[in-house]
Amino acid sequence: MNNVSSIIPKILIVDDFIDNLRVLSQALDEQGFDVRCAKGGAMALNSLQTTKPDLILLDIKMPEMNGYEVCQRIQADTQTQSIPVVFMSALDDALDKVKAFEVGGVDYITKPFQIDEVLVRIRHQLSLQTAHQEIQHLNATLEHQVEQRTALLQMEMVERTQAEQRLKESEQRLDSILNALEEVVWSTTAPAAVSVIGEPDQTKVLYLNKAAARIYGRPLAELKRQPHYWLNLVHPQDRNRVVQEYARLAQKGSVRMRYRIVRLDSEIRWLKHRSQISYAPDGTAIRIDNTISDITVQQRIEAQLRHDALHDGLTGLPNRTLFMERIDQAIKHNQRHPEDLFAVLFIDLDRFKLVNDSLGHGVGDHLLITIGQRLQTCLRSADTLARLGGDEFTILLEDVQEMTEVIQLAERLLAELAHPLTLQGQTLVVGGSIGIVFNTSGHDTATMLLRDADIAMYRAKNQGKGRYAIFDQVMYDQTLKRLEIESDLRQAVEQSAFFLCYQPIFNIQSGQLYGFEALIRWQHPQKGLVSPADFIPTAEETGLIIPIGKWVLREACRQLRTWQVQFPEIPDLKLSVNLSGKQIQDPTLLTTIDQILAESGLDGSCLRLEITESMLMDSGEDSSHLLLQLRDRSILLSIDDFGTGYSCLSYLRRLPVNTLKVDRSFVDQMTQDVESYEIVRTVITLAHTLGMTVVAEGVETAAQIEALQDLDCEFAQGYFFAKPLQQQVVEAALERYQAQGQWIPGPVQCVSPAVTHLSSNQL
Repeated sequence: MNNVSSIIPKILIVDDFIDNLRVLSQALDEQGFDVRCAKGGAMALNSLQTTKPDLILLDIKMPEMNGYEVCQRIQADTQTQSIPVVFMSALDDALDKVKAFEVGGVDYITKPFQIDEVLVRIRHQLSLQTAHQEIQHLNATLEHQVEQRTALLQMEMVERTQAEQRLKESEQRLDSILNALEEVVWSTTAPAAVSVIGEPDQTKVLYLNKAAARIYGRPLAELKRQPHYWLNLVHPQDRNRVVQEYARLAQKGSVRMRYRIVRLDSEIRWLKHRSQISYAPDGTAIRIDNTISDITVQQRIEAQLRHDALHDGLTGLPNRTLFMERIDQAIKHNQRHPEDLFAVLFIDLDRFKLVNDSLGHGVGDHLLITIGQRLQTCLRSADTLARLGGDEFTILLEDVQEMTEVIQLAERLLAELAHPLTLQGQTLVVGGSIGIVFNTSGHDTATMLLRDADIAMYRAKNQGKGRYAIFDQVMYDQTLKRLEIESDLRQAVEQSAFFLCYQPIFNIQSGQLYGFEALIRWQHPQKGLVSPADFIPTAEETGLIIPIGKWVLREACRQLRTWQVQFPEIPDLKLSVNLSGKQIQDPTLLTTIDQILAESGLDGSCLRLEITESMLMDSGEDSSHLLLQLRDRSILLSIDDFGTGYSCLSYLRRLPVNTLKVDRSFVDQMTQDVESYEIVRTVITLAHTLGMTVVAEGVETAAQIEALQDLDCEFAQGYFFAKPLQQQVVEAALERYQAQGQWIPGPVQCVSPAVTHLSSNQL
């Protein structure tokens, strides 16, 4: 027998990074390996045509040919398919590892690698390779020994006895080696018939090592008596496939199979089986050699990797990948059966972020698990519930008879989401919004169906949350418009396409100019002037409101400070700037305000920030802390559109707010509608009781001015005085106001004749 282990192992390293080749080759060379390197798949395949290494270290991500393709080509070549391939890659996804084993890899090392780990895995694979080479060599030795037996008949008795003794010792060594292997080594005579699987009396067992008893759980004697008994142990679901594949052995010369067996103790195990025919010089099949390995642990790992790749790690529900596969299957079924109806539901929790931020991610995770369980109780076993990520869940409903079934389910789901639940001593109500799309929408891809369900969900959320919406074409058109606005907005932010207008605010008791409210405008290159109502909601949704809001605040403060210097005889001018909900939640807001005040030189007492009631309530205690910090900077605070939101008086009493702004919807009707008048009166009384001033918005008539004066309202703004004005118009009006003590906006913006209701000293 040749001493295979005495040969220096040859290692081929395939990687497109020179540093990896240098580090690995140096380390392996120091360990005594014969190392060669190839900088790419093509170079490696060319190298294999001249020299066969004992093992290949193969990178996956290479520019010309990736590692999977290189390995497949190695496996397809009968001259190289026996060379073990160990993958080395920075890809650590479960599916990448599964694919590595499927294309023929024997091991997988994740970069960045440890040299010690690489050496251990190389030696392990080389030892397995050496064992297989020993088996092949010993099989060849066995054939040679059979020939020796024939020759011994012609030898003299003494020589025959000595030769038989040497042969016996050799067979004992062979048997000792084979019995030490973990794999089953099983050799039988080849049947005389063409079919490989013959009758039991046509086939005899030539050799069977002890590993067979351990793997099959049967006595060796029983397995030796029945050469094809192993087929009876194959799992019933795999048996036909195995029989058909094994029957091809006569034509192919060798077969490889993976299948399950059922042992007597009912344990199911996975086996990897390779059978190969040995032929005599005349081409007659003389022997079938089988090597069988127990790969149960490997199969379980691969199955777990596949499960993890298709399921959410937190809730155990199907993830986006599996959900999209299920939708694709439903679409294909619907193409064969157009009359069948199915639906996709997109669910987003309404107050999950508030829970997650205030109570912590641990409670948030527990909440998601509980919500998933609750949703599952509303579904049939055939329905698919998935978690896409965050607080987004999706449902695939198949075999739907009527659309009303889906609507009724949506209502049950909303009721379940609105039901209080207790986590770690906290009673929580999160609620949710649901978007629904039916396969009747005409889409033939899972991506489009999920997109439309998402669009419908946002419509439900924008309509007030806690409800469902069914997708229609109008929603899609509106979404396209919103996407167009978003794209244009991003360009506008980059190109500074915004400018500010300023609407004056007057003290209607003294007639003095109090200040201005800064209002953003967008000059679109094609669409012209775009109303804030058309782009601010999109800016809020996309987060662009943060850079836009910073620009507004910086420009407004700079402009007010410029006017203060330019018109020193107009004292105490104030400037109001609106804050969005996203800005309130921005942790850098205070730092930004401090920087802007320092850059502009504006005193904080000249700045008034306007916030809506709903923003304050949605932000919770964080908003109270923010307002206190703003008050410490002498910044004035105003609640905008008061009366249209929550109007929580106990909450309002605790806030450091200076001003309430009465919404224009009440001011507009106060001289015609008693109820609106009473609301305005109540807001003014409440503000004064709490030590606040009041600004009335949308004032357009002298009658409204009179009524507000009678109610002791301090300030007002609206078209009665002026529309929002551009910088140049404001400056011209301020020049006249400083010189004459009278507010006249100028030729671009005329004063309403009703302004004569106020005396000249008031203007």
